[in-house]
Amino acid sequence: MTVLVPRSPAPPSVRSPRQWAIALAQSLVGTALGLLVVLISFGLLLEEFSDQPPEGLVGLYVLDALIGVIATLLIGPLRFLRPGRLHTAAHLLLAATVGLSSWALPAAALSLYRIGVRRRTVLDVAVILLVAGTSMASLSVDARIRGEAPEALVLAAMGVMVVLALIPLLLGHVVGTRHELLASLQGRAASAERERETAQREAVAAEREAAALMREREAETARVRAEERAALARDMHDSISHHLAAIAMHAGAMAYREDLSPEALRRTSGTVRDAARQANRELRTVLSGLRTADGDAPLATAPTLAGIVERCREEGQEVELVWEGLTAEDLTARDRSTVVALARILAEVTLNAAKHAPGTPLQVTLSRRDQQVRLRARNPLSAVPASALSSGHGLLGVQERARLLGGDARHGAREGIFEVEAWMPW
Repeated sequence: MTVLVPRSPAPPSVRSPRQWAIALAQSLVGTALGLLVVLISFGLLLEEFSDQPPEGLVGLYVLDALIGVIATLLIGPLRFLRPGRLHTAAHLLLAATVGLSSWALPAAALSLYRIGVRRRTVLDVAVILLVAGTSMASLSVDARIRGEAPEALVLAAMGVMVVLALIPLLLGHVVGTRHELLASLQGRAASAERERETAQREAVAAEREAAALMREREAETARVRAEERAALARDMHDSISHHLAAIAMHAGAMAYREDLSPEALRRTSGTVRDAARQANRELRTVLSGLRTADGDAPLATAPTLAGIVERCREEGQEVELVWEGLTAEDLTARDRSTVVALARILAEVTLNAAKHAPGTPLQVTLSRRDQQVRLRARNPLSAVPASALSSGHGLLGVQERARLLGGDARHGAREGIFEVEAWMPW
């Protein structure tokens, strides 16, 4: 529940012509209304005493007029006073004149309204006591001059004055409460707007951070793909160099065949040999820059697959390699790029299993189906992961290597088993 603390309203600006016009109007209208009230009251007095009122009553009316003129002239400019001691004292005095001067009734009513707007209980009690006191004193003096002193009548008249004074006071309370509620609602609206803007800024910052992370992820992915392409290019460099060396060797042998014209055979085979050697040198020169690390391992062969499995077993990893419809000799007879890719993929899946599912058996199957060679690795998921979440770059490299050879790869978990499968043309 929100408790509204009374706040003193800010005074209008003294530099505003409009506010001065309002202040002047309050004084002039108050003076006119007060004069009208005094004239009516004095007329009734003359009628009551047949145009011969007591001098004491006439003196009271003169005092009434003096107090009323001063009060009505001051009530307008007093609106520019800042809430404080001077503001409180001035309006309490003007409100107290309601019991001393009928001319001051408009000014006293406006003073009571301004005090009510401030919504201070102490001020409310003080002004009611002042109105009651001045009314009692004025009515008592009036009754004594008239020669009548009915206390009940004086008390009743004083009660009426107090009730009438409560009307502008309560009206000021209502207006002050309304202003307070509006100010509170405006403050809440401003706070909500600030919170909304803060939330928008945080959302924009989060989007930027997400975009930056995405760009970083894409850059890392591109780096992994580029490294895998470079590794494949390096392997192909070694493989092509091997084939070119063989061409050079056989071309050299052809140069010594006797069933052809020796001169033509030597010239032709020499040309083949020289071209192959030149191509080999140029290819090594162009592709040597693709090597990204020193001490690269020799190009993988079919026995390398078994060697990877044996090395994992020596390190305590339970790995089983199964051949289906395919033998190591069949792989040896194929293009060495296929063997190299299978060796790279096998090394990655064994490393991935050892890292993320230690202590679980890994089954690797090499098979040939529908003019495709497939490598499938399956291992149970570990109940307690041994490492943090993987970035997936190793498996991404597996997929990239398979795609570069015209195949593809997939991986995922199902029914407690993690499976990696890669395939490429045979």
